[in-house]
Order: sequence, then C-alpha cells, then structure tokens
Amino acid sequence: MSENTKILIVDEDPELLASFSQQLQENAYQVFTAGDTSQAKTVLLAEDPELLVLDLILHEMEGQDLLAFIEQQELTTSVIVISEETGFDVVSSAFRSGVFDYLQKPFELDEFLATVRYAMSKREVEQDFLSLRKKLERSEKLHRFMVESSPDIIFIVDKGGHFVFVNKRAEEALGYSKNELLGEHYSFIVEPRCLEQAAYCFQERREGARATREEEIWLRCKEIPQIDSRKKIAIELNSVGVYENSDAQGLKNFSGTYVVARDVTERLASEKLIHYQAYHDLLTGLPNRALFMDRLSNTINNARRENRKLAVMFLDLDRFKVVNDSLGHSIGDTLLQLVSERLDECLRESDTLARIGGDEFMVLLPFVESVEDAQIVAEKVVSAIKKPFVINDHELYVTVSIGISIYPHDGENAEMLIKNSDIAMYHTKEAGKDNFHRYDQNMSEKNDLLLSIENEIRTGLKEGQFEVFYQPQIRLEDGQIVGVEALLRWNHPQQGLLSPSNFITVAEESGLICELGDWVLEEVLSVIADWKKDGLKVERFAINFSGKEIEQNNFADKIIDSLKKHSVDASQLEIEVTEGVLMRNIENSLAKIKQLHDVGVNIAIDDFGTGYSSLSLLQKLPINRLKIDRSFIQDMEESTDRFIIEAIAHMARGLKLEMVAEGVEQDYQLRYLHQLQCPIVQGFVFSQGVPADEAKSFIASTQAMLDEQEKEQRLSS
Repeated sequence: MSENTKILIVDEDPELLASFSQQLQENAYQVFTAGDTSQAKTVLLAEDPELLVLDLILHEMEGQDLLAFIEQQELTTSVIVISEETGFDVVSSAFRSGVFDYLQKPFELDEFLATVRYAMSKREVEQDFLSLRKKLERSEKLHRFMVESSPDIIFIVDKGGHFVFVNKRAEEALGYSKNELLGEHYSFIVEPRCLEQAAYCFQERREGARATREEEIWLRCKEIPQIDSRKKIAIELNSVGVYENSDAQGLKNFSGTYVVARDVTERLASEKLIHYQAYHDLLTGLPNRALFMDRLSNTINNARRENRKLAVMFLDLDRFKVVNDSLGHSIGDTLLQLVSERLDECLRESDTLARIGGDEFMVLLPFVESVEDAQIVAEKVVSAIKKPFVINDHELYVTVSIGISIYPHDGENAEMLIKNSDIAMYHTKEAGKDNFHRYDQNMSEKNDLLLSIENEIRTGLKEGQFEVFYQPQIRLEDGQIVGVEALLRWNHPQQGLLSPSNFITVAEESGLICELGDWVLEEVLSVIADWKKDGLKVERFAINFSGKEIEQNNFADKIIDSLKKHSVDASQLEIEVTEGVLMRNIENSLAKIKQLHDVGVNIAIDDFGTGYSSLSLLQKLPINRLKIDRSFIQDMEESTDRFIIEAIAHMARGLKLEMVAEGVEQDYQLRYLHQLQCPIVQGFVFSQGVPADEAKSFIASTQAMLDEQEKEQRLSS
C-alpha cells in the first residue's frame, strides 16, 4: 500500500476514530476523520479519498444519506460500512448503494485491517482495468481519427470483395458517400480495363513483404451532373490480408483485405507531360528528333524482317529566315505552325512528320513500293507549301527543299538514311530550291569533298596559308591611286594559289567565314599601319564582308576596337557589302553600318545593280560610294548594259555618291568610263591583285612618277 492512499473514517465515537486512525497510519495509510456528515462531505470533496469507513448510524444524518451524496457527486470512493445494525433491509440497502463490505460492530481490529487491505487491493485491480479500458478507447479513437484524417484512401473489403469500411478521403476522392460504397463489390468503382489486376489487389491474402506493393489501378468516380469533376482517378495501392483466430488450435481465418492507396492522378499527368515534352516539339506539337529516331529505328527493324522499303524525307523551308527577321519571331512561329498543318495534310496516318529544329522537318514513309511513291508525296508537299500563307494581313510565300533517301538502297540504319536525305536536300538548295531530289552516290562524294575543303581551310588558317592581295583603285582625273581593295587568296599546298571562288561558299556554310574575316581585318590594318610609317599615302583600304559576319552582334564593335588597336584612322577603312547581304536583315544591318559610318568608316555597296536595292533603301543607308558590278563592265558592248551603267552613274551623281567601276580590263572600257565621268576604276587594265609588297612598290613607283610629271609641268609652265 502506498502512503498516498487516503482513508476517511466517519463515526461519532472519538475513541473509535482515534483507535482506527492510529492503526491505519501504522499501516502506511493517510487517514482523515470526521465525527459528522458535514465534516465528511468537506473531506470527500477536498481530498477525494480512495476509501470511506462509515458508521451508518449518525446523529445528524443517516449514513445512507452520505452514500447518496457520494453517488450524487460521482465520487469514485470505495465504502466499508461499520454498524451495529444487522437487519436484512439495512444491510441489503447498503450493498445496493455500492458499498464494498459490511462489518458488524463489535469486530476485531485484525478483521477490520484485513477488510481494508482487501478493499484497496480490489480497487487497484478495478482502477487498472478502467485505466486500460480508457487507453484502449483512446487508442481506438486515435486510430479511427488517423484513418479518417489520413491523406491516403483506405478501404477494407471482406473475403467476398465487398466494402466494409471506407475512410473520408475515399469519399472525397471518388465522390461517393460511405453508405453508397459499403456493401458494394470493389468492381463497382474499378475501371473495366483494370478488373483483372484489381482482383489480386482487392482480395490480397498475403501478409508481410509478399503482400501487394505500389500497384497502379484506375478507379471510376461518381458522375455528378453540372459539376466539373474528374471521371476517373489513378491510385497507387498497398494491400494486405486480414486474419482472425477462428478455432481452438489457433488457426487463422481469412476475413478480408486492408487497402491503403494514394491518388497519383496528378503525378501520372505530370509524368505524361514530361514524357510528351521530351519527345515532341512544343511549338508545333509534332514529334521531335528523339521520337523520330525511335520510330525510324523500329520501322527499319520491321522493314528488314519483312524485306520491304521505306523512305526518309528531309525538308528545309526556303526564305524562312527572311520572314523571321523582317516580321519577327511571333509571325515566324505562326508560320511554322501553319506549315506543319499543311505538311500533315499531305501525309498518311501511318506516316510520321517531325520538326527537328528551326525550319527543318523530317518525314518517315514506312510503306513505299518504289522511289516513285516517295516522289509523289514530295510533289504534293512542294505544291502545298508554295501556296500563300496569310498571317495578320501579311501574305507570305515560302517554298521547301526536299531530300529523299530510300531504305535499304541509300542506307541500312537511321543515321545513314537521315544523313543522305540531308545531303540530297542541300543538293536541292544548290539546284535552285523549291523542289526535291533523291540521294545518289555522287552527292555524297561532293559532300565529302566539301567537308574535306572545310578541314583544309581550318588547317590553312592554323598554318598561315592565306594571304591578302591588293588591287589599286585609280582616279581617272589625275591617275592617282586613291585606294586598294583587299582580296583574299589561299596558297594551297597542293593546288597552288586559289581565289575565293574556290572556297568561299564552303567557308560561309561552315561558319569559318567569320574566322577568315577576322584574320583579313587584322592583316589589312597591320599593312595600313606599316605603309603609313613608310610615308605611303593611300586614302582607303576596302574589305569585303559577308552576311554571316555582319549578323554577328559584335560586328561593328570588333572593327572599331581593331582600328584603335592598330592606331588606324577610321576614314582609311572602307567596308564593302552587297545589296543581297543588306537585305537579309535590313534593320539589323542598317544599325551596324550606321555605327561604323558615325565613327568615320567608309561604306560601299559592292556588285551594285545585281541585287534588290531601291532608291528608298539607298537613301536610308549611310553609304559613300557605289561599285558597279563587273558583269556590266564586261558586257558593256551590249546596249542594255551600257544603259544600266549610265543609269547607275546618273543615280550616283543625284544621290551625291561616288561611283567605282570594277573589272575594267580593256582600253575601250576605260575610254567609255572616262567619257561617262566615272571617277574611279579598278581592274587588270592597271593592275591585278598582287601581294602587299608588290602593291606597295607599285603604288610607290606610281606616286613617284606622278609627282615627277607634276614637277615637269610646273617647270614647263
């Protein structure tokens, strides 16, 4: 017994109170006494004793009334009655009131103490039982709360597959109330295509590690009219068998299945979206290169087994960059979408159309009997694309260049078929665009040659095989050399001296033109600085620049920085660009040309008369001179060409632009241009392009001769 055990003794006999109190205290009880019911009530309420020893016969109030008080106050105090009364009615009434025991006075002290101990022992057992029951109740409530509040969907089905329990999350996810689901078979909510799979999950009998884990099943939701809700959800479930002991031997009896599931609909949707983005072009919705390669590889495997042909088409839009640069990327994107739709209309359902980047597309024709089948499709595509596209009141025209390769003749794997169709497409580009060609071996040989040239250019740059030649520009009025044009030459180790016509196209297509251009700029500026030190007076050094070079964001800044680096005056440099280059992206080109012109760099339009220039364009451009294309000079005996030359001369004078005629090789050409008052000419009639040292000597000797002539004229006068 604990010292904390409280006992209240209620009796009118002080001696009895004192005797009982002493004995109980000696036995480690905490004792309270009361001589009347009033004191007893106070102690009961204040101390809540575990045991009340009560004499039923009290002066102020019957002990029965104190028992009623205990019941009224819902006190848990155990009661032992001591009394001289032995009548049946009194005793039975006491026990009906819930007393633990009844001792008749007089009684032995040992009997009294034994009764107290037994009462306390029984009370402890009862209290332990009550505590355990409360814990179980709390545990059950907690478990039920956790189950009902769980973010997971929880089912319990009986051994027949009928729902016997569903939590609130299940109700929320499916749209059914608990009453609508209880008693229903699990097939009531399972998608038909998942029924076979669900049979194992919803009637799982296994326990432990062998039980069902992370199985995906689709469930049908309740259809609620006029509410935008999902009609089905995907769940990822775990299920385990539920068993109970059913016989004396302790054998377990299967009673049902416990299912815990999680709604993974959004996760699966996200995974589906990620997968879609990985294998589709987001602008057009078409398959991308990765998906195309996968389908092509599978189709090749099937074609190999079935001994049949297939076709690959490589498509590239012509003039798309012009549309994109002039009207903006938004219009360009819309155009690509419309092109995709039009291409798709030309194909069969079994064909695959993919966008592989920019304005490039690929087509897989998995079933072709002959080359002609692929050519028929290509003809349809070419015809469809050349029809106008209307976007935001813009009527746009583009064409398409197509290359075709046929399995197995043109390649036995995906990489080779795509490569060869690409080669055929470039052949179409070179042949005039807006058409198609099937791959043949000669194209590959040419492509290999171009690749070889590209590699040789790289080697030539590293090993210093390139050289700048200079061709003088002569002022007809006095014969003075007013400028030189820088001309790139390649001292090829096997082929000798090569002009740009032999390699410039490859350089532009490969992007090496920018590296070559940077090298030429540095070389020319070094020559300008050296000649200046030697006292050689040349007003301008002209350098040709390609479209790819001008398209560089730092084009103008790079030239200005190089001028400062070599301490060369900007007025000594002339930038030559063709009309076609300017028209590729007029706004971008204009900004860079203006930036250079503002610092003093001269601007010339090269090959004038062969491009797209108009008077309005010439007025916009901050240019200093026009260079008449050599084709007009070569054929000037033709009246048409003379008319063009004269028209250009009049236009140049009207716009206050200096005119330069290049390609002058004959005396009669020189005489005509002199009569036309063309101020500056260049060509073989004076000098071809020569290395820097030769040009320097030629210019120095010419200046010395002219200076001597001028001196003689002064003396003679």
